[in-house]
Amino acid sequence: MYNVFKDSIINPKNLLNYRNKKGFFTFMYLIVLTVLVSIGGFINYFKMPNPQALSTEINFCEYTDTGLSCQGNEYDPTKSYEIYGFNTYFLYDQDSISSIGTMPSQSIVFSNKSLTFYQGNQALSSIDLSPMLASSNLSEIIVFVGKIMLSVFLTMTFLQNLVMLLVVALISTIPFLRLKKFIPYKKIYKLVIFAVTPFAILMTFYNLINFYQWLFFILMLVAYRSIFQLQRELYYQTFLHFNQQNPQNPESNDVTDESEITISDEEDSDEDSEE
Repeated sequence: MYNVFKDSIINPKNLLNYRNKKGFFTFMYLIVLTVLVSIGGFINYFKMPNPQALSTEINFCEYTDTGLSCQGNEYDPTKSYEIYGFNTYFLYDQDSISSIGTMPSQSIVFSNKSLTFYQGNQALSSIDLSPMLASSNLSEIIVFVGKIMLSVFLTMTFLQNLVMLLVVALISTIPFLRLKKFIPYKKIYKLVIFAVTPFAILMTFYNLINFYQWLFFILMLVAYRSIFQLQRELYYQTFLHFNQQNPQNPESNDVTDESEITISDEEDSDEDSEE
């Protein structure tokens, strides 16, 4: 993988040497790129307030047989807390959503024996916490809910970035479509996935630093250098090969075997052994 990573950045022409890499290798390389792109999102969630600290702030609330009970001067139904970007409210059984007023776009409300997710003041879904109340107190439930939400958000961040890289690679194959009659599309797609490495690195730093968008677009053109060079080299090597095979009509044969470009399989095997 190191050789693919290095060549994609420094010498994209050498990516043709990896055209015979197995699908599993390509998938694992894509996973590595996705992890890199997701680092910024992961750090952002880990920097958010820990639900463990929240559990100590709301010691004026506890669960009883009738549901959530909040007492004392510190209790304020309109006061919001935060659990991984969600504004969180705690309502005594005698209060209602109207006591909160207008809620932000993403909110969580603990009330009675349930946990409800809201979009504005519109309830989306509700979770019954009754099975947990027999063995867990409010603090433990908050920590547990926080862990579930963190796991979901990290997974969603990873999957979104994975889909983004797949879509970017798919769109980037458009200039290569004329080669489909000579080279199987799956090989083109594989090489383009390798070539989007600079774009993945750019997205990694953009998610970490969040620099100006105009600078991002300039750097994105630089990141696409690998794809442009791969396209030029693939066209050159393919048509050079067919001109040598059939100078009179280089497009007379379709290529579905391993001879579509002029880099030998022995070279490809050497690359495998180096890794």
